[in-house]
Amino acid sequence: MQYRGLFVGLTTIDIQYFVDSFPESNKKVKTNPPEILIGGPATNAAAVFSVLNQGAFLASSIGESPFNSFCQNDFKNTEVSHFDLAGKQVLDPVIASVVTSVNSGERNIFTHNPNNISPELTAKELFENTNPEILLLDSFYPKCSIECAKIAKSKNIPVIMDGGSWKPQFDTLLNYTDVIICSNDFIPPNCNNSKDVVDYLRKREIKNIAISRGEKSILFYSTESSGEIPVSKINVIDTLGAGDFLHGAFCYFYLQENDFRTALTKASEIASFSCQHKGTRSWLKLLKNRVALY
Repeated sequence: MQYRGLFVGLTTIDIQYFVDSFPESNKKVKTNPPEILIGGPATNAAAVFSVLNQGAFLASSIGESPFNSFCQNDFKNTEVSHFDLAGKQVLDPVIASVVTSVNSGERNIFTHNPNNISPELTAKELFENTNPEILLLDSFYPKCSIECAKIAKSKNIPVIMDGGSWKPQFDTLLNYTDVIICSNDFIPPNCNNSKDVVDYLRKREIKNIAISRGEKSILFYSTESSGEIPVSKINVIDTLGAGDFLHGAFCYFYLQENDFRTALTKASEIASFSCQHKGTRSWLKLLKNRVALY
């Protein structure tokens, strides 16, 4: 069965170098040519959802950028139907420079926030064009994200929130959130640890909460139960995008299983599989061969 998943948020250009170890200050490091790929939380999530589902909808901002055709080629390869919030506006692309250790799979990322835009596509038009069954937001482009969340809530469409790191717009977005999957870097005001975060989100009446912690177990809390989901012990090659893939796979399995814990467990397996390969796109081709297993 094919589902209609809508992902709203960021598209980036990821320039990824692999090194034996992270350099000290004032050092020049010679390495192999970098991987240049399309990334961004919502974009990566849409890509893995599309592989599992044979299609996804993505709304992000590219505009008239030197990388426009490069982005469009990625969307074509991943079978993602893209809606450009920026339309014909001239924008600087969001560049992410990534340095990944080949020994541990850990990475450092240098990037910047996207340009402010005046969306040329309204949230209402976006929903009319996609008729989604699930909505994932990574909180970038707050105005559009909030409007999408409001519409989804009014239509009883599940709103899945990518809690990468706390941003002011979350104060409004959480009013419409059904599921939030946070990283350890998601620290709302006056919170100091995961217990504080969970207490904060429960007070905001979020029904389903998860906190991913890298190689450690995923903490989860729902109206029915709470506990930990173990993460597979693997040989980690590259962790770039793993959290994004967790979110995208979760959306697919949440529609398929209609169960929070089961969806998280299956999505965790997908995220672990992604960490066993370099880069954020070559492994998707391998995933296509495994789709029947899920």
